[in-house]
Amino acid sequence: MNQSQPIPGPSPKDDRARPLSLRAIAAGLSLAAALPALAGCNPTVDRVSADQRWARAELLATYTPLPAATATLTPFPSSTPTAPYQTPTPDVYQAAGLPVRLEIPAIGVDAVIEKVGRDATGAVDVPKISANVAWFTESALPGQGDKASVIVGHLDDPYGPAVFYHLRRLRPGDEMAVTYENGDRHIFVVESKERYTHNVVPAQRLYGATSHEMLNLMTCDGAWDAGHANYEQRLVVYSHLKRAEPASAPTPPSSG
Repeated sequence: MNQSQPIPGPSPKDDRARPLSLRAIAAGLSLAAALPALAGCNPTVDRVSADQRWARAELLATYTPLPAATATLTPFPSSTPTAPYQTPTPDVYQAAGLPVRLEIPAIGVDAVIEKVGRDATGAVDVPKISANVAWFTESALPGQGDKASVIVGHLDDPYGPAVFYHLRRLRPGDEMAVTYENGDRHIFVVESKERYTHNVVPAQRLYGATSHEMLNLMTCDGAWDAGHANYEQRLVVYSHLKRAEPASAPTPPSSG
């Protein structure tokens, strides 16, 4: 007699499948619940009720315009009294402009003054025109204190003697005059003269600090070095300020 076969129960695999089905159903329900919220993000779908529309209208922002700006501004009160601005007293030499003329009667010099800086080698440059002299712009203006002023000139040129050819003839006591753009004229008196090897001119003495107003003239001197196209020496004439003659000063009456 055949015994009835037991009805097979669910296999372990089926037991694993059943919870997955329940989770799938739960996920489907959650997705269905979320759909209205997602649809609400789409401006083309509007499924809100009339009451919800009314509530949304109540939440619309309203804007109050800013008041018109006032025509005048009220300044902040000053904590300290203000004083009118006063310009510093200008230096009389800077106010006079640039030096434009050098006169040395003892050697017949009456020259235009150019202005120069340094050349490509770092040395004091020279005038462009051999008949002119040049004020070195790193030195003081002629007549200023604190440091010396320097004016340079050529000894000669390919055609013959230049503006400072006779500079070596100056003696202590000889006078020279520098005239500025505004007409002010300053008289200087020769103190001494010195010769230096061309590459050892004492810069500090030439245009450095000084206790009184100095004007130093410099030119080439010594033998011509054809190999280096340069003179072997430099001649410096040192002079100091004797007096200033402002352009507006009255002319003293002649005696007689």
